[in-house]
Amino acid sequence: MFFSITFVDALLFISSVTLVSAAPAPIAVSADDVILYGSGRFSVMKRSDLTELEAARNAGTTPPKPSYLEDSLVTFTGNETNEPQTQRLHRRDTQLIIPAPNFRFLGWDVQMSQVVKGAPTVISVASGFAISNSISVGVSSELSLVKEFLSVSMSVDYSQSWESSQTQTFEASVPEGKYGAFVSNPWTTRASGNVWTGTIGGEGSLTYYQGDSFDSKKFDTMEWVDGVISLCTGDEFPLKRCLGEGTL
Repeated sequence: MFFSITFVDALLFISSVTLVSAAPAPIAVSADDVILYGSGRFSVMKRSDLTELEAARNAGTTPPKPSYLEDSLVTFTGNETNEPQTQRLHRRDTQLIIPAPNFRFLGWDVQMSQVVKGAPTVISVASGFAISNSISVGVSSELSLVKEFLSVSMSVDYSQSWESSQTQTFEASVPEGKYGAFVSNPWTTRASGNVWTGTIGGEGSLTYYQGDSFDSKKFDTMEWVDGVISLCTGDEFPLKRCLGEGTL
């Protein structure tokens, strides 16, 4: 079964509206819990109950690499996608977009707190961590063409970004001797394909592109992206991602 759950609506951060309002009590989250949001409220549930995340973490293969970690491509995020790029074409050159099917997947861990060593130690989701829609191209001069195509075909603002805030505290205890951090796994929609550049009836070349986008979710003052948030723990530092490759 394929689940679609909202992370950020999940974070349901409730802020004080007056000076005399009490700050919301911290919500305890264990290493086996995830935070979900739906129908105007958040809930904490066991990760084993969330089949999609559990299957992804235990699978022999990892989801596609996030664009911002793809060294073979030139990636533009946030306002960078609005910067004009010089396009050098010969007079008779033609450019065609050849799109591939879009697909959606639960993305790699995105760090949402500092990595700490358990003594045991209590950590919480922190402000200031960011995530952005992005466009990646094999050649930077193709950005304008690809952005125009994706913005229309996907109805996505690829300059959009999100930054975490902290108006409702979620806490988790990192076990003694372990390293841990809060992470989010965003539902990612990837549109990809190739730009063909050449002359009709003649030779041409293909340049790969891909665009990663997220669905915005907002409740009260907190805005993030659709997905889940959970605690990632490990035995070593730097902390290895629980979903994805490399370290946080």
